[in-house]
Amino acid sequence: MSYLDYTRKDAGHAYETTMCITKEECKVLLPFFKNAHKKVKQKLDRYEDIHESGEATERQENLRMKYTDELGSLESILSDIEIILKQ
Repeated sequence: MSYLDYTRKDAGHAYETTMCITKEECKVLLPFFKNAHKKVKQKLDRYEDIHESGEATERQENLRMKYTDELGSLESILSDIEIILKQ
């Protein structure tokens, strides 16, 4: 059994999420996480372009920050899964 541990902040309070999965489960989930990573990366790139042009609305800036956070989480999960698969 392998463990993925994350501590995140929500409304000023830390909470911890632990996910226990086997190597076989990692192999099954990896394509889904890679697909999600690709889609979020495309959305982030779109809002980064708008941001860099200087014409982003407040809503677009909020979405850019949301996708930045989501991409960071997905990259962390993908990294952990790859470590588990190498063990």
